[in-house]
Amino acid sequence: MSRTIRSSRTKTAMLVSAGTVAALLSVVPSTAAVADTLPASTASTTELPGSGALVMSFDDDDRRGERGERGEQGERGEQGPPGPQGPEGELDTYVVTGPATSPDALVGTEVTSTALCLGNDVAIGGGYDTTDLLSIDVEDSAPVFVGTGPATGWRATASVLALGGSITAYAVCHDVE
Repeated sequence: MSRTIRSSRTKTAMLVSAGTVAALLSVVPSTAAVADTLPASTASTTELPGSGALVMSFDDDDRRGERGERGEQGERGEQGPPGPQGPEGELDTYVVTGPATSPDALVGTEVTSTALCLGNDVAIGGGYDTTDLLSIDVEDSAPVFVGTGPATGWRATASVLALGGSITAYAVCHDVE
Protein backbone atom coordinates (compact mmCIF):
# COMPACT_ATOMS: atom_id res chain seq x y z
CA MET A 1 0.00 0.00 0.00
CA SER A 2 1.46 3.33 -1.03
CA ARG A 3 0.22 6.70 0.21
CA THR A 4 1.21 10.27 -0.39
CA ILE A 5 2.18 12.35 2.63
CA ARG A 6 2.15 16.11 2.50
CA SER A 7 5.32 17.68 3.86
CA SER A 8 5.44 19.01 7.39
CA ARG A 9 6.09 22.71 7.94
CA THR A 10 9.81 22.10 8.33
CA LYS A 11 10.05 20.13 5.09
CA THR A 12 7.84 22.65 3.29
CA ALA A 13 10.08 25.46 4.47
CA MET A 14 13.11 23.59 3.15
CA LEU A 15 11.42 23.03 -0.23
CA VAL A 16 10.41 26.68 -0.50
CA SER A 17 13.91 27.77 0.49
CA ALA A 18 15.50 25.46 -2.07
CA GLY A 19 13.05 26.61 -4.74
CA THR A 20 13.65 30.29 -3.91
CA VAL A 21 17.41 29.89 -4.08
CA ALA A 22 17.09 28.10 -7.41
CA ALA A 23 14.81 30.84 -8.81
CA LEU A 24 17.23 33.53 -7.70
CA LEU A 25 20.05 31.71 -9.39
CA SER A 26 17.82 31.06 -12.43
CA VAL A 27 18.35 27.37 -11.97
CA VAL A 28 15.60 24.76 -11.99
CA PRO A 29 16.01 22.58 -8.93
CA SER A 30 16.41 18.91 -9.59
CA THR A 31 14.82 16.21 -7.47
CA ALA A 32 18.24 15.23 -6.16
CA ALA A 33 19.11 18.81 -5.14
CA VAL A 34 15.84 19.29 -3.26
CA ALA A 35 16.06 15.82 -1.70
CA ASP A 36 19.54 16.64 -0.42
CA THR A 37 18.04 19.42 1.70
CA LEU A 38 15.65 17.01 3.44
CA PRO A 39 16.51 14.74 6.34
CA ALA A 40 17.39 11.18 5.38
CA SER A 41 14.46 8.76 5.44
CA THR A 42 13.23 5.63 3.76
CA ALA A 43 10.86 7.70 1.63
CA SER A 44 11.04 7.68 -2.13
CA THR A 45 10.90 11.11 -3.82
CA THR A 46 9.41 12.08 -7.16
CA GLU A 47 9.26 15.45 -8.89
CA LEU A 48 5.89 16.26 -10.44
CA PRO A 49 6.33 17.39 -14.05
CA GLY A 50 5.88 21.14 -14.58
CA SER A 51 5.08 22.00 -10.93
CA GLY A 52 8.45 21.82 -9.22
CA ALA A 53 6.70 20.08 -6.28
CA LEU A 54 8.28 17.16 -4.51
CA VAL A 55 6.09 14.21 -3.54
CA MET A 56 7.21 11.76 -0.90
CA SER A 57 5.62 8.35 -0.66
CA PHE A 58 6.02 5.67 1.99
CA ASP A 59 5.23 2.00 1.95
CA ASP A 60 3.93 0.65 5.28
CA ASP A 61 6.56 -2.08 5.09
CA ASP A 62 9.36 0.48 4.64
CA ARG A 63 8.64 2.38 7.85
CA ARG A 64 9.22 -0.38 10.38
CA GLY A 65 11.64 -3.26 10.27
CA GLU A 66 11.70 -6.45 12.28
CA ARG A 67 12.01 -6.20 16.03
CA GLY A 68 15.59 -6.63 17.23
CA GLU A 69 16.85 -8.80 20.07
CA ARG A 70 16.46 -7.56 23.62
CA GLY A 71 19.49 -5.65 24.83
CA GLU A 72 21.42 -6.23 28.04
CA GLN A 73 20.08 -4.80 31.28
CA GLY A 74 21.51 -1.42 32.14
CA GLU A 75 23.26 -0.46 35.34
CA ARG A 76 21.22 -0.01 38.48
CA GLY A 77 20.18 3.58 39.08
CA GLU A 78 20.78 5.61 42.21
CA GLN A 79 18.51 5.10 45.19
CA GLY A 80 15.74 7.62 45.46
CA PRO A 81 15.12 9.82 48.47
CA PRO A 82 13.52 8.21 51.53
CA GLY A 83 9.77 8.42 51.85
CA PRO A 84 7.95 10.15 54.67
CA GLN A 85 7.83 8.46 58.06
CA GLY A 86 4.67 6.51 58.69
CA PRO A 87 2.41 6.94 61.69
CA GLU A 88 3.57 5.62 65.05
CA GLY A 89 2.30 2.12 65.74
CA GLU A 90 0.21 1.23 68.72
CA LEU A 91 1.68 -0.95 71.43
CA ASP A 92 -0.80 -3.76 71.80
CA THR A 93 0.99 -5.77 74.47
CA TYR A 94 0.54 -5.79 78.21
CA VAL A 95 1.94 -7.63 81.25
CA VAL A 96 -0.07 -9.70 83.70
CA THR A 97 1.22 -10.99 87.03
CA GLY A 98 0.23 -14.22 88.73
CA PRO A 99 -0.34 -14.49 92.48
CA ALA A 100 2.78 -14.64 94.66
CA THR A 101 3.24 -17.91 96.48
CA SER A 102 2.93 -17.78 100.22
CA PRO A 103 6.21 -16.81 101.97
CA ASP A 104 5.34 -19.16 104.83
CA ALA A 105 5.14 -22.31 102.69
CA LEU A 106 6.66 -25.38 104.29
CA VAL A 107 10.27 -26.24 103.48
CA GLY A 108 10.48 -28.92 100.77
CA THR A 109 7.08 -28.15 99.24
CA GLU A 110 6.60 -27.21 95.60
CA VAL A 111 4.94 -23.86 94.87
CA THR A 112 3.55 -22.52 91.57
CA SER A 113 2.49 -19.11 90.31
CA THR A 114 0.57 -18.78 87.01
CA ALA A 115 -0.08 -15.56 85.05
CA LEU A 116 -2.83 -15.87 82.39
CA CYS A 117 -3.56 -13.47 79.54
CA LEU A 118 -7.03 -11.94 79.28
CA GLY A 119 -9.69 -13.44 76.98
CA ASN A 120 -8.30 -14.88 73.74
CA ASP A 121 -5.00 -12.96 73.98
CA VAL A 122 -1.73 -14.87 73.55
CA ALA A 123 1.45 -14.93 75.62
CA ILE A 124 4.54 -13.86 73.69
CA GLY A 125 6.92 -14.12 76.64
CA GLY A 126 7.13 -14.31 80.39
CA GLY A 127 9.23 -15.05 83.43
CA TYR A 128 9.27 -14.95 87.22
CA ASP A 129 10.42 -12.93 90.19
CA THR A 130 11.49 -14.18 93.62
CA THR A 131 11.62 -12.41 96.95
CA ASP A 132 14.56 -14.42 98.30
CA LEU A 133 16.65 -16.45 95.89
CA LEU A 134 18.32 -18.38 98.71
CA SER A 135 15.00 -19.69 100.02
CA ILE A 136 13.52 -20.66 96.61
CA ASP A 137 14.89 -23.14 94.04
CA VAL A 138 13.21 -22.39 90.67
CA GLU A 139 12.51 -25.66 88.86
CA ASP A 140 10.47 -24.51 85.86
CA SER A 141 9.53 -21.32 84.04
CA ALA A 142 7.55 -21.92 80.83
CA PRO A 143 4.56 -20.82 78.75
CA VAL A 144 1.11 -22.23 79.47
CA PHE A 145 -0.57 -23.96 76.51
CA VAL A 146 -4.20 -24.96 76.22
CA GLY A 147 -4.48 -27.78 73.70
CA THR A 148 -2.51 -27.22 70.48
CA GLY A 149 -3.15 -23.47 70.30
CA PRO A 150 -0.79 -20.61 71.13
CA ALA A 151 0.45 -19.93 74.66
CA THR A 152 -2.10 -18.19 76.87
CA GLY A 153 0.04 -17.46 79.93
CA TRP A 154 3.22 -18.20 81.91
CA ARG A 155 3.85 -20.56 84.81
CA ALA A 156 6.78 -20.64 87.30
CA THR A 157 7.35 -23.55 89.69
CA ALA A 158 9.84 -23.70 92.58
CA SER A 159 10.75 -25.72 95.67
CA VAL A 160 10.84 -23.97 99.04
CA LEU A 161 14.29 -24.29 100.63
CA ALA A 162 13.69 -22.05 103.64
CA LEU A 163 10.79 -20.08 105.09
CA GLY A 164 10.27 -16.56 103.76
CA GLY A 165 10.74 -17.07 100.01
CA SER A 166 8.07 -16.68 97.32
CA ILE A 167 7.82 -16.75 93.53
CA THR A 168 5.61 -14.69 91.21
CA ALA A 169 5.06 -15.47 87.51
CA TYR A 170 4.41 -12.82 84.86
CA ALA A 171 3.35 -13.04 81.22
CA VAL A 172 3.81 -10.58 78.36
CA CYS A 173 0.56 -10.82 76.42
CA HIS A 174 -0.40 -9.70 72.91
CA ASP A 175 -3.86 -8.22 72.51
CA VAL A 176 -5.63 -10.24 69.80
CA GLU A 177 -8.58 -8.29 68.46
